Amino acid sequence: MSLISSVGITSGINFDELVSKLMELERVPLLRLQGRINDYEQKISSLGTLASALSSLKDAVSELKNTELIGRNATSSDESVFTATATEDATVATYAIKINRIAQAQSLYSTVFSSDTDPVADLSQSSIQKIQIQVGSSTPVTITVDSSNNTLSGIRDAINSSGAPVRASIVNDGTGYRLIITSNNTGASNTIQILIDEDNNGVFEETAETDSLGLSRLAFNPDSYDSNGTPVGGVQQMSQSMQAADAELVVDGLTVTRASNTISDLITGVTITLKKDSSGSTLSLTISENTEVLKNKLNSFISAYNQVFNTIKNLKGDFTRKGPLYGVSLTNRIMNTLREITINSYNGKTLASLGITHDRSGVLQMDSSTLDTALSEDSDSVINTINEMANSVYSVLDEYISTIIPNKREGFESSKRYLLNRRDSLERRLELIEDSLRKRFYLLEQTLSQLQSESNYVTQQLSNISRITGDQK
Repeated sequence: MSLISSVGITSGINFDELVSKLMELERVPLLRLQGRINDYEQKISSLGTLASALSSLKDAVSELKNTELIGRNATSSDESVFTATATEDATVATYAIKINRIAQAQSLYSTVFSSDTDPVADLSQSSIQKIQIQVGSSTPVTITVDSSNNTLSGIRDAINSSGAPVRASIVNDGTGYRLIITSNNTGASNTIQILIDEDNNGVFEETAETDSLGLSRLAFNPDSYDSNGTPVGGVQQMSQSMQAADAELVVDGLTVTRASNTISDLITGVTITLKKDSSGSTLSLTISENTEVLKNKLNSFISAYNQVFNTIKNLKGDFTRKGPLYGVSLTNRIMNTLREITINSYNGKTLASLGITHDRSGVLQMDSSTLDTALSEDSDSVINTINEMANSVYSVLDEYISTIIPNKREGFESSKRYLLNRRDSLERRLELIEDSLRKRFYLLEQTLSQLQSESNYVTQQLSNISRITGDQK
C-alpha cells in the first residue's frame, strides 16, 4: 500500500506523479521483455496457421494417393428408357441393352363404396376387428379396426400409419369410391396378402372372414399366380389392377430379370435405372473415362499448395514488413520442399511433364492440354506418377505436421515460459522499488515537516528575544 498518495503537505511535491515518472524509467526493461513475449506468442500462433495450411495440403495429397483417379461416365443412348451411373470400378466398354419389361408393384382395388365415410366393418358382430397385411416375405403387419376408424378413409389412414410396406389411397372411378392398396416394392415375389379377423379371436381367414360382407370385402389371398401374373383361386374380394412383375432386360444377348428398376448388381461398378421398356429396340450403354475426377483432385491439390505458399510468404514478410516468422529457417525448408515437388522424378516422370508447373512468382498451375495429351498416351503411367508423388509428399507433410512443427512450437513455448518467469520476477522487483520510493518520500516529508517545525520554533524564539530587548530600552 502506498504511504503517500498525493501532494506532500509540507513540501508541496506531487509524490504520485514523481513516483510514476521514476517507475516509467524502471519499467523500460519490463516493456522490452513483454515485447519479446508477444513476439513468441505471435510465432506460436503463426505455427498453428502454418500447420493448418499444411494439413489442408496433406488432405488434398491424400486424395491423389488413390489409384482410382480417373472416373467413369455412363451414357445411355436413350435416357427416356434408362439412365446409368458408374464408379471407378466400371470397365470402359459399350453394352447392348434391350428392356423387355420394367419391374412393377402390385396394386389392388376394392369393391365400390358410395362415400369415403362409409363404414366398412360390421362392428355389431365384434367391436374390434383386424386386418393383416403382408408383402412377399416381409413381416405381417396387423391393423386394428374399431369405431374410431371404421370408414373407408379411416382404414386408409390406419394402413398408411401402420408401417406396412404398402400405400393406401381412395379413388372415385365414377361409379363410386374404391380403396386402392399398392405395394411399396416392385418384383414378382412382392405380392400382397390381406387376411381378415372379424371376430377378433386371433384366427384370420375363417370361412366367414373370406366373404364379400363387412371387413371381409378387403380380403385378398389367391392360391397362386399364373405365368402372366394373374391371381388364381383362393380369396379375391379385392381385384388386381396391376400385377407384381420383375424387370426383364437383355444385356449383350443375355436375358436377366431383377425385382427392382434400380439395378446395381448386373455390371460391376454400374447402376442402371429403368424407366420404361425399349419397345423392342436395342439401345447402348457406354462406359467411358472421365478425366474430370482427376483434374478436380489436381486442382484441389494445386489450390492447397498455393495457399501454403501464400501463408508462408505472409508469415515471413520481407525487409520492408517483417512477419512473425521472419528469420525462422523452418519456413524456407518448407518452401524448398514444395518447390521440389515439380522437379523431382516420380515413376520416371516429373509433374512438369504432365503440365503441372510453377510460374515466375512460384504459383503452381496446370496446363490441361498437356495433361490430356499425357493421359491419352498412357493414362496408367500418369496415374502411377501422381500416386508415387502423392505418397512421397504425404509422408513429408506428415512429418512436418506431426513432428517438426510441434517441436518448433515447443521450443517457442519453452522460451516464452522462461520470459514469463523473468517478467514475474521483474514485476515483483518493480513493486519493491515503488514501495521503497514511496517510503523514502514519506521519510523526506516527515523530515521536512520536522525541520519546518524547528524553523518555526527558532523564528518564534528570535521574535521573543527581540521583543524583550525592545522593552528594556
